[in-house]
Amino acid sequence: MIGRYGVDKLSNYLLYGGLAIVVLFNLLNWPIGGFFGWIAVILGYYRTFSRNRSKRYQENQKFLTFKRRIDSKWRKQLKKIQERKVYKYYSCPNCHKKLRVPRKKGKITIKCSHCEEQFTKKT
Repeated sequence: MIGRYGVDKLSNYLLYGGLAIVVLFNLLNWPIGGFFGWIAVILGYYRTFSRNRSKRYQENQKFLTFKRRIDSKWRKQLKKIQERKVYKYYSCPNCHKKLRVPRKKGKITIKCSHCEEQFTKKT
């Protein structure tokens, strides 16, 4: 492996995701899906044994940035679901920023921390 790029997060996702796709579509008896799974596995091995280290590093960084963005959105939604009994979420009518206010306070005036807009809502 001297001079090769090696295994990174993107390669792992391609290898394990491709194998999962192959197994899943073989269980469903749908051969076309298995074909795409094998392409992902081959691409993962190609990245692992590649000598163009800078290119593979850039690809991995783009993948990690994309993955981080998706994970962040997922965590925000999960937090909203977990706090749904304590807080209510509103969007500012002026700047559309998401605002969190406590529940069961009746009608309150909400002031946006971003644009200073005030509006009244029922919690």
